[in-house]
Amino acid sequence: MATGSVVGPWAKDKLDRLGKYLRAYTTIMKDQRRWCRGYHYIDAFAGPGDHTIRNADAGNRQIAQTVLSEIAEFGAEHEEQQQFLAGSPRVALAISHPFTNYVFVERSPERVASLEQLKMDYGDTRKIVIRNEDCTKYLKERVAANPRIDWKTNRAVVFLDPFGMQVGWPTIEALAATGAIEIFLNFPVGMAIQRLLKRRPENFTDAQRRRLDAYFGSPDWFDVLYKKTKTLFDDDSQEKVNASGEALLKWYRDRLRKHFKHVSKAALIRNTRGGHLYYLLLASHNKTGVKIANDILSAGEAV
Repeated sequence: MATGSVVGPWAKDKLDRLGKYLRAYTTIMKDQRRWCRGYHYIDAFAGPGDHTIRNADAGNRQIAQTVLSEIAEFGAEHEEQQQFLAGSPRVALAISHPFTNYVFVERSPERVASLEQLKMDYGDTRKIVIRNEDCTKYLKERVAANPRIDWKTNRAVVFLDPFGMQVGWPTIEALAATGAIEIFLNFPVGMAIQRLLKRRPENFTDAQRRRLDAYFGSPDWFDVLYKKTKTLFDDDSQEKVNASGEALLKWYRDRLRKHFKHVSKAALIRNTRGGHLYYLLLASHNKTGVKIANDILSAGEAV
């Protein structure tokens, strides 16, 4: 088995939820062959296919060991195997009713090599394509705007799991415009967005404001997060609102609804110290898909 990347134990929660949704999705789609020519899985930040769970410090050792003992769901049978956690490509490939096609997009040559080995492991039992390129360009040009794909007779799930703010709003809009693609999305509030937000708006640089505008596709995030308050001297001042992460999530979901017909609840994923990392949610044109996602994502802490 190729050595994977290192992740925190919370990754299992995310991958469990992804696997449950993909199994439900393909169980439904396998019976739609009368009109559906193909249903596809696209992993835009595929990674290597396997991960090692990080044990950050001695205080987290017991937590990590507990998580390792629970990986049996992914087929681990021996102690040596249990140091690995199946990544999203392997989770998607392992479902009982496979997708028509799998596309794994990854920029790192080392991770691409691991994905190539994973492809060889499955042989002819899965149709797998690996793309070593920028995912936003691939999604907009080769997927959403590809004239050879008839989106009336094809469907797709795109898993967007970035480490930061790599996927801007134009990519989201392009995928939504097909009317046939749904996105299982990591909204990186704690991992990336909050790190750019200032307590007071005057502390922003122009470059930081432009970066957030580009990610959200709108400058309106600013008015969502910064409200005027009175100071001791009766002057107006702007400060970031309390529960800014939840306020931003609500606004972002409302924006998604303008392009997708349905948006699920959002599951909050925390690190082992309780800090907010990101929210998982589904945006879809299909009401049934979102109903299923709500059941999966509402387990635990959801908004």
